[in-house]
Amino acid sequence: MSMKRRIIWALLTVVIAALTIRTVYAYSGSLSPAQVQESFEGASPGWIAMTVLCMMGFIVFEALAILRILHAFGYRKNLFQGLYYSAGDQFFSAITPSASGGQPASGLFMGADGIPGAVITVTLILNLVMYTAATLSVGIISLVISPGMILQYAPFAKVLIIGGALMMALLMILFIGLLRKGEVMLSVGRRIIGFCARIHLTKRPEHWTEKLENLVRDHNLCARSVAGKKRVLVSAYLLNLAQRISQITVTLMLFYALGWRGTAAGTDVWAVQAFAQIGSNCVPIPGGMGAVDYLMLDGFDSLSLGEFGYQLQILSRSFSFYICTLVSGLIVLIGYAANRIRRSRHQESQEETGHQE
Repeated sequence: MSMKRRIIWALLTVVIAALTIRTVYAYSGSLSPAQVQESFEGASPGWIAMTVLCMMGFIVFEALAILRILHAFGYRKNLFQGLYYSAGDQFFSAITPSASGGQPASGLFMGADGIPGAVITVTLILNLVMYTAATLSVGIISLVISPGMILQYAPFAKVLIIGGALMMALLMILFIGLLRKGEVMLSVGRRIIGFCARIHLTKRPEHWTEKLENLVRDHNLCARSVAGKKRVLVSAYLLNLAQRISQITVTLMLFYALGWRGTAAGTDVWAVQAFAQIGSNCVPIPGGMGAVDYLMLDGFDSLSLGEFGYQLQILSRSFSFYICTLVSGLIVLIGYAANRIRRSRHQESQEETGHQE
């Protein structure tokens, strides 16, 4: 994605965020920003601290997953570098449609640290596969701890959740197919592209064929690279699962922080956030804005949380998405500045060495 398009999507993201927050306040009827602020100021400091830790876990656990994979291929990087790669993924995913800018940005940062392109490709593919598997696992966990929750949603909300789950499942099937049967997938893909060209659904079949061939090549490289590295696969999966659980648990921590006294169970609240994250995969909007908010409010409404549900939704999204995105952007900025300083000092050192010679 070009810089111009990144800027356009970043501005659009801000507009969508503002409209989404305004819509939530308008839909609530009587809730005001002052009431949300008052509610937050009266929240339990201990549970707020847990909320912040869970929010940071979203960045930290992905950093650890990336570092674990890189270590397996002989590239040891420190925690801050891992945070730089993870924050780059999170920040640019939040401001681009369908998270299309996250992994390229992360890969760019890895390349600047001297990691070869082949290792970057394998690392990003493997991490994406495990992220998808972890997201599906979260859906299964939600069904186990709150089996009746899915039935409480409105019909359209159910469509989004089921659609999001199916998209993730299809992605997982595609990943496994590419890793295990790359040539078969390539043959099938070529036939599909050829058929689409014949019925005029695409005007550039050679372009899509080239992209497919590159995709299969990268996945074949990944399959060869991770062969026999089961511990790496398990570690990457568990760290990605921890990342997803950490982000979703932000809502639960705020639920306790705000001091709910009704009959709604914490497991149901956790499941609402989990289903919202899954359902948002149907909507190609940065951060799933609008979709996540709708699914959360519909779920909270089914739990009869009333105005408390609106407060919880606004504060939860503030921590798990908006503040988390700002923190990620700050880490990227610091990392970028540190790399510039390091490269500048390295260049000065080389020049001094050249003069001495």
